[in-house]
Amino acid sequence: MKKIFTLLFIFIIGGTCTTLGQYIQYVKYTGAIGDEDWTRMWTQFKPNTVNYLPTNMTLPNIIDKNLTLYKRNTYLLQGIVYVCNGATLTIEPGTLIRGDKASVGTLVIAKGAKLIANGTETDPIVFTSNNSPYARQAGDWGGIIILGDAQINKIGGVASLDWGLDNKYAMYGGNNDNDNSGSLKYVRIEYCGAKISKDVELNGLTLAGVGKGTTIENIQVSYSNDDSFEMFGGSVYLKNIISYKCSDDDFDFNFGYNGRVQFAIAVRHPLIADFSGSRCIEADSYSGQKSTMDPSKRITDFAVANLTLIVLDPNNNTANINKEAIAIGKDCNISLYNSIISGFKHGITFKDENIKEKAVRNEIKMSNNLFNRCEKILYVEANYDEVNAYFTNAGFKNKAIDYNLNDLLKDPFNKDFPDFRIQAKDFFEAK
Repeated sequence: MKKIFTLLFIFIIGGTCTTLGQYIQYVKYTGAIGDEDWTRMWTQFKPNTVNYLPTNMTLPNIIDKNLTLYKRNTYLLQGIVYVCNGATLTIEPGTLIRGDKASVGTLVIAKGAKLIANGTETDPIVFTSNNSPYARQAGDWGGIIILGDAQINKIGGVASLDWGLDNKYAMYGGNNDNDNSGSLKYVRIEYCGAKISKDVELNGLTLAGVGKGTTIENIQVSYSNDDSFEMFGGSVYLKNIISYKCSDDDFDFNFGYNGRVQFAIAVRHPLIADFSGSRCIEADSYSGQKSTMDPSKRITDFAVANLTLIVLDPNNNTANINKEAIAIGKDCNISLYNSIISGFKHGITFKDENIKEKAVRNEIKMSNNLFNRCEKILYVEANYDEVNAYFTNAGFKNKAIDYNLNDLLKDPFNKDFPDFRIQAKDFFEAK
């Protein structure tokens, strides 16, 4: 095993992709979790059963001065709450914030403001529905939106998030890739993603133009009615993140996102997906017409490592509603390392016809990934045989395997305390 991962480390750090060494942590395992389970203690996989304390305080809709929320209170998020004017909203570990359904409670951190929500492993911060146990549903409230000053690929370099927000608080994007919009650690976001119009649904955590000075670690988004995590440009690095049974994409990247994601879990229900198609990862450089993209600015180009992307299907059937785990659009690049993808018809779909050429130029990279019970490791309409032969070359160590999910992972179907650590390690051993 040591030999395999040493080779991968040299490829990342010592090869042509030296910048990844600043962000991708060297580990000796494939998948999101090693021997020590970082999901323990702070996560919750049955939030509908939790009897949360009732609210006793309501957040103001405009927070333009520094404010601290305390664990001793339970806060109602009613309507849109804007943190603006450079203010910092600080949330104590263990604090509970409940989103109001009727008014679509939503928290917006405007450009220049900050959110400091640092829970702990034993005392996480929780954003959840204000409904009672067993009455909570995906889309009960809005979600969290953070708007930053980092680069985005839009004509003009700035944009407004057109989601029914006050336009003076909805701007994002700039030239500061080191932009710091705050810190989120050990935070749960549950039953978010309210539908605000025919074509617009909010996400669990939206990061728009958010820079790499921002900390996003140990975040669980559960039962989002749209995407769990959505990135519009920016360069923020996400670590130890979980998307659990969302209705649309688990991780969505667009508008020139150039960050990094490592140690991420996406658990999909076999019968839940958006009518337009849902994936664990969807990546694009523009929405709609390519003319909205600025050709002088960078495209979406990012690295992901140590992912565990699974369909939680007890029948281990790839003929479920989730077609592919990862969909990469045109004018968009990805590097995928050390990951487990299980239970999808296609592991990764490329929409670009020039994938082979981009791979040879080292713009698209796939190495040391396991594709379990996927009909095809990858799919591309043009030159499939040639592209497939390239990425399945033994030197890249991308393997197709065939395990039942509960044989591959330790205890994925446990409803209270699932264990997504890998247990079928025989195929990792160096021969």
